[in-house]
Parts: sequence; C-alpha cells; structure tokens
Amino acid sequence: MSETQGVTATAPKGPDAKIAVRLENLSKTYPGTTVPAVDHLSLDIADGEVFTLLGPSGCGKTTTLRMVAGLEVPDTGEIYFGEREIVITERGLRVPPEKRNIGMVFQSYAIWPHMTVEQNVAFPLKTRHIGRKEIKDRVANVLELVGMPGMEKRPGPLLSGGQQQRVALARALVTEPRVLLLDEPFSNLDAKLREQMRAELKHLQKRLN
Repeated sequence: MSETQGVTATAPKGPDAKIAVRLENLSKTYPGTTVPAVDHLSLDIADGEVFTLLGPSGCGKTTTLRMVAGLEVPDTGEIYFGEREIVITERGLRVPPEKRNIGMVFQSYAIWPHMTVEQNVAFPLKTRHIGRKEIKDRVANVLELVGMPGMEKRPGPLLSGGQQQRVALARALVTEPRVLLLDEPFSNLDAKLREQMRAELKHLQKRLN
C-alpha cells in the first residue's frame, strides 16, 4: 500500500498493557472514488498512551479519527474500546457517537461565535441533561485545567487562536471521555504557540493519568 492510500501503524505495547482502542481491518472508500481513504487499517492503542497518526494530506488520518468518533461509517472492519464492541460491520453493529464516551478537537476548533466560553464548553453537558450546578462546577474545573480560569463570560469572537484551541480542548475534556481525539489541533497556530501547546498537552496528559 502506498503512503498516500491509507495509514497503517501498530502501537508499541508491553506484555501487561491494557488496550484502550483496537481497530481491525478498518476500510473506507468514499462514493465517487476508487482509492480507499483508509485501507485495512489495524492497530492497538494502550490505555494512557498518546498515539499519533503521521502521513501526508489525504492519506486517511482524519477519516480514521472520524470513524473512531462515529462521524463516518466504515465499509469494513471492527472497532473496540477495551472489551466493548463499538463497530462490527459484518453484524451491522454501530454504537452511535453520543454513546461512545469520546472527546474530539477538530482542526477548525468549531467554536460557536454566538456563545461565550462557558456556553461553548458546557454544550456537550447540556445535551446529557446534567444539572446546572454540576455543569458550572465542571466547566470551572476544566477551564482551570487548560489555563483559562475566570474566562467563562468571554465571547467567542474575542478569543485568540490559542484561546480557541484551549476552549475546544476544554469542551472535549468536560465530559471526562474515555478516548480523546485530536485532529491536527495545532495546525492553525504559529510555530511558537504550537510548541507551547504541545508541551501543555503532554503536561495535561500526565495530570489526567
């Protein structure tokens, strides 16, 4: 398989590593095309591991993340979160996105401009019908975690690129997801801020584990 047709990789894991995510023979070809976006991808990701998909534009990285998140339906293959079956294409099994307990940060951040920081971060909690006080507490805690305490009332349009990235990360973390997916989260930042956010993300991963 050529480098531009798909992504194939296997996560390094020790004998006692607990598998958090497993993909088996995952494939996806979009209508109107003949070249698979993802071609029989299999990989294991250990619990607590930071795993990176590398490859040129168009090689299937985003498609892979979207299939894990439930935003794309694979043509073939299986997805597991630990022992839990998420997608088994042969049996027609597909757990809907809202029941997968994942958080995702999109490349564009997807910050709603008509909402404040607090409203953006709280949105996924409100769709779960969580109580108002718990929402307020969770939003405050996660904004502290990403380095934006006290900024709940700031409007979306007044946020810098780095702040938008932090808000998107806070929104992905506020539901306490089992799996966190980041789709090129630093590509829209300048080089200095990109390095800073990479370091902060590593620090955050250590704190959450």
